[in-house]
Amino acid sequence: MKSPVYYWNTALLEANARDHTPGQRPKGLTKAIETQGPTGSSRAFAIVHLAMRDAAVAVRQSGKTYTGVTYTGPNTTQALNAAISAAAQCTLSALWPEHEDYFTEHAVMQAMPGGPGLAEGHRVGVEVATALLDLRRNDGAAYQPHYASSAAYGRHRVDPENPSQPFLGSQWGNVDHFVLPARVHLDAPPGFSGSDYLADSHYKQDHVEVREYGVRSGGKRTPEQTVIGTFWAYDGVAQIGTPPRLYNQIVRQIAESRGSTVEEQAELFALVNVAMADAGIDCWHWKYYYDLWRPVIGIREACPSNGPSGIPGTNSSADCDPFWLPLGAPRSNRVYDPATPTEPGVFTPPFPAYPSGHATFGATAFQVVRLFFKGKPITVADVLSNGPHAAEGKPIDVVSDELNGKTKDPDGVVRVRHLRRYTELVTPIRENSESRIYLGVHWRFDGLPRDAKDDIGGVPLGLKIGEEVVRTGLVRPAAN
Repeated sequence: MKSPVYYWNTALLEANARDHTPGQRPKGLTKAIETQGPTGSSRAFAIVHLAMRDAAVAVRQSGKTYTGVTYTGPNTTQALNAAISAAAQCTLSALWPEHEDYFTEHAVMQAMPGGPGLAEGHRVGVEVATALLDLRRNDGAAYQPHYASSAAYGRHRVDPENPSQPFLGSQWGNVDHFVLPARVHLDAPPGFSGSDYLADSHYKQDHVEVREYGVRSGGKRTPEQTVIGTFWAYDGVAQIGTPPRLYNQIVRQIAESRGSTVEEQAELFALVNVAMADAGIDCWHWKYYYDLWRPVIGIREACPSNGPSGIPGTNSSADCDPFWLPLGAPRSNRVYDPATPTEPGVFTPPFPAYPSGHATFGATAFQVVRLFFKGKPITVADVLSNGPHAAEGKPIDVVSDELNGKTKDPDGVVRVRHLRRYTELVTPIRENSESRIYLGVHWRFDGLPRDAKDDIGGVPLGLKIGEEVVRTGLVRPAAN
């Protein structure tokens, strides 16, 4: 029988793709912030996989559960599989009630042969799911305060091509952590303390880079760099969903290539997804704390005379292009929505630049995988080095849903199927971070510093969070 962890992970990833596809929600049912975007989806992924892990730990009596739920029934394979499946189905149905029929169908398809412990396992799985959902019920995820963008120099403002964009996740930094005992620190981006970012050599270097490599047309970006930008995109678009979905797809391939028991799979996926959920909380805290503009604003308004806070005295600047537009995050599999009939085919994500969510999530996930399989922690210096890096396990061949031979560009053209091979975990972290430069939606320092000693960007933040979660384990913080 297929592993129940892999089986329900597949259902979870399908729910995420549907959640970001127009027309998948019943009429009148609005999008739930608790599952939407990279922040909400990371929280939902953590809940589902933590429930499956707790169910497995309870049945096997292999440690302390996160929820405190205990089990006294038979320790059988039937009980284990039933507990994991019940925990998954219950949490999925609570998070995505509009797809409950789909999850029920999955439960029927996963029906297991009868045997000792089947009923008891199902009962403890439901109990774990209920307890975990209760623990997260008032964690701050549903709170949506009013957020007003600033007209000040250097601050985040709406994408000029998408003026109806919201500001996603302005409250997310206050959501309760799953396991982190405290927020993980991140230094300010380069130039932040000055009145002119371009006076900072690090900022200036990254400004020039994205202006030339992230521009829509006429720049220095190679076809390979365009492929990398698109491969890692997953910007909450139809049939594709959000970045945590891609990282789960890759982790799944790694786990399958190395071989593991059901209990090990439950532990690995819980660690990865809980770490990403806590990483999303800290990343979005720093995003709105520093409130840094993205390239589409920072390049157009680099000259002091441009923008809402512009002052007279400098008519032009070689570093400013008031007409600059990024290649942009692609609105793949674009679906016509009467509510947004003039919506452009590309966009800049609707939250501040620093640090990069992609870089933070990816570094966190792959750090956890490295440590789970007893490797040495990945360092920032490792990621800054172009290698070669030592192989880790069997090579994996990854096909991104952005380039699977079925997904369409915003103009309706089907993209070619593209396969990328990875032999270790450092290269995916670097590629994932740099991909955002090639789309023109992030500065390099949003993901990586130029110097390994600098605590700047999503990669250093994610690597630290991954280490901390593995060291702490799946234990509730005292405050929760």
